[in-house]
Amino acid sequence: GIEFRSGGYVKRVTMGGRTIKDGEAAAIWDVKGRHRQVVGPSRQWMYFSTIRFLTRHKAESNQYIRVRHRDGSVEHKIGPCDLYENPAFHDEVKVHDGINLRCQTDCIIVYRDKTSAKTQLGPSEDKIPIGEVTSEEEAVARVVKGPALFMPAVNERVHQFAWSGLSEGTATLQKKKLVFQVLHTDPNRTWSVRLPIMTSDAMEVTAQLVFGYDVESVDEVVRAEDPVEKMHAAMVADAQRLGATVSSEQLRAGHQHAVTDKLAALQSFAFLCEAAAGCGLRMRSVRVLGLRFSAALQTQADREQELAAKLRAEMAEKTQRRELAALEREDAHQRIEQDAELERRRAAVKAELADSAHAANMAAMQRRLELERAEFEARHSQREQEDQSLLRLLRQLKADGLDTTQFLCSPAGAALAAPALARQAVWSTPDSKEEGEGKAGQAAGGDKKRSKQSGV
Repeated sequence: GIEFRSGGYVKRVTMGGRTIKDGEAAAIWDVKGRHRQVVGPSRQWMYFSTIRFLTRHKAESNQYIRVRHRDGSVEHKIGPCDLYENPAFHDEVKVHDGINLRCQTDCIIVYRDKTSAKTQLGPSEDKIPIGEVTSEEEAVARVVKGPALFMPAVNERVHQFAWSGLSEGTATLQKKKLVFQVLHTDPNRTWSVRLPIMTSDAMEVTAQLVFGYDVESVDEVVRAEDPVEKMHAAMVADAQRLGATVSSEQLRAGHQHAVTDKLAALQSFAFLCEAAAGCGLRMRSVRVLGLRFSAALQTQADREQELAAKLRAEMAEKTQRRELAALEREDAHQRIEQDAELERRRAAVKAELADSAHAANMAAMQRRLELERAEFEARHSQREQEDQSLLRLLRQLKADGLDTTQFLCSPAGAALAAPALARQAVWSTPDSKEEGEGKAGQAAGGDKKRSKQSGV
């Protein structure tokens, strides 16, 4: 067949054959009840025989096979190895794991019977009398320390620790919950517990604690059998003494730090420290992870917290109202100040605009006056040039021997002198006297002087 057959395969063969593959083994009983074991590969012919395939057991390098023979002897086969379990030779065959001691602080207690007590010990083994021997013969116990992979001999047995432990989620102690063989003696070991504490007014509170401890004597740990049970009983006694000094009012009033400070002091657990010392342990520290109230205490605390929260909310509301009123007053004051500042700025802007407008008007008047003065001077200059031209003409006529009076009386002369005479008439009117007393009068006077100078 394709599959490998094991001890569950038993057949009665009247006549025929069976193939035992490589990797299989079988036990065959013939018609006379004679037994033979065949390890494959093989082809076996049988006549009124019984064939039973054998179960193969394999041990790896960190395992061993414990064989109980039918003659009462016991054998340990250290791996890697394998063995076919044959009911004709064996009562029981089991594969066991070796005990792995990872570091120097890991150790086991090994008992060896009297017949092999003189066997030489290894370098990491200490021969010490530990515990009580249950057998009639004496036994020698030794401590095997790591790092090592321990494979027990046939006449050796490893001490099994069976300590109590706390049930999950409760503070109830359960017998033999922690069963192990390797004892860890490294420093700074921790033990987490839930400790119920009854207050002085019969209210229960549970403290979550973590104790730090060191293993000082392996001998005393073994003799104590169940250190956890003894330490737990002592811790309960400490909790009763501590609870008498604590009231639920302290817990409800927000003074939990005072209670946690007491719990965090190792002096509060005198009975526990004494019991641990008797078991070969030294309590080093205690740390409080938290407190959990009972249902009744939690109800009271919730009610008080609700009332306190309501009072705080009312106080906060009143404070908020006062702050809101103060803010409104401050906003009104700021608005008044802002309005006044705005009015001041508006007045300043108006005054600045008025000053600017006045300055612009003055500048415009000044420019207009200057323009009028420039126009007046330009006209006056032009008139002077015309008068000068007329005088030069009259001088030339007089030099040529012409009678200037007769020329001026003629139509051509009158037309030529009419503009000058008209300007003289304009400057001689009353409306123009005040305006012409200045430059115009000076211009006319200048004309007369020039006329007299020219002899006209």
